[in-house]
Amino acid sequence: MIRAGSGFGRSRDPVEAALDAALAAHEHSGAERAELCLVFTTPGSFPAAHELLHAVRRATGARVVLGCSGAGVLTERGEHEDPGGAAVAEVDAAVAVLAIWSDELQVAPFLVDETDGVGSTAGVVAGARAFEGTGGAGLVLALPDPMGLEPGALLEGITETAGPMPVVGGVAAGMPLFELYNTDAVCGALTGLALAGRQPVIGVAQGCEPIGEPFVITRGDGNLVLEIAGRRPVEVLKRALGSVPGGPDRIRRAGIFAGLAVDPAKSPLGRGDFLVRNLIGVDQASGAISIAQPVRVGQTIQFQIRDGQAAAQDLRRTLQTMTANLGDRRPAFGVYFNCAGRGVGLFGEPDHDVRLIAEQLGRFPLAGFFGNGEFAPVAARNCFHNYTGVLVVFPEHDARPEHDARPEHDARPTA
Repeated sequence: MIRAGSGFGRSRDPVEAALDAALAAHEHSGAERAELCLVFTTPGSFPAAHELLHAVRRATGARVVLGCSGAGVLTERGEHEDPGGAAVAEVDAAVAVLAIWSDELQVAPFLVDETDGVGSTAGVVAGARAFEGTGGAGLVLALPDPMGLEPGALLEGITETAGPMPVVGGVAAGMPLFELYNTDAVCGALTGLALAGRQPVIGVAQGCEPIGEPFVITRGDGNLVLEIAGRRPVEVLKRALGSVPGGPDRIRRAGIFAGLAVDPAKSPLGRGDFLVRNLIGVDQASGAISIAQPVRVGQTIQFQIRDGQAAAQDLRRTLQTMTANLGDRRPAFGVYFNCAGRGVGLFGEPDHDVRLIAEQLGRFPLAGFFGNGEFAPVAARNCFHNYTGVLVVFPEHDARPEHDARPEHDARPTA
């Protein structure tokens, strides 16, 4: 059985905001106490973070409390984006709390700080603690600090020591940056947990629409794409841009990206089959393009466009897939890792993503934050993302035998 509830608080006093959020989460859960509380808060809470965490523990009785700072926080009731600026942050704190009790879930929290050696070794330490706590079952939820973060090394390290567990999470955001662990606020650390005993359904909305056609990279060097299907990459890009619905006006307002197919065997390719990366530059003389990801010959590439329209369509389709994977099961609770580059700035309206989630999946206990990057598997591979919304939903009951604890969106991921 799982009982969960969420709460939101906002006040000039961060402790008061946290207490309001925790009391609401505890009440909505209907449980005598919580086993786990996830806490996400805007940067203005930092000076009172220690007292804030004590308030959450007193209100919920939670054994494990962890979270981080965000450029905004959210629950199923709405999104709050921090307006930024020290003057505002010092007097206005927002806190989202998700309180969870279950007699089925295994919770193995971890904190990796400077005493453990952060940076390239953080993933190894986190993965080892995740494996120790769950035996390599379930998933890893990671909340790292962006300072010194090496996303690829983090994911490789977790896989090296935890095995093929899916990794989800978000990178702390705001100023100051901090992570939360039980009753401590730390900076420059990685906090998180391994969670096993229930199969999650994971949705990854990268916010892009493929344009043009997919082609094979026939010559490349590091991050440089030198030839696509025997042609100059810049010519392939121009042809793809010429096919965009809405024409030049839309292109001028949108972002242009490169999508690298994750599963080379899949055909045809569509939304969600690509790892989306920034275009770094275009060399008009040679026709080469550079992207924020090493490429290899034989890899499939398709250019992508990102704007509010594409991101909304992508999220809807992601949620439709999640609905199909859930079947007749209701979500018991969920966590949403939303990029700080989305929200009002992308969609032009507040509460966009949580509104669509509620429309498609119904209302259920949900908490999350706006971060500096997201982690989630794509086509069985753990990946780091930008401008992405990652929704992790734990259903009220499993559809598979208890011994199979893999997430339902794909098979066992690798780093």
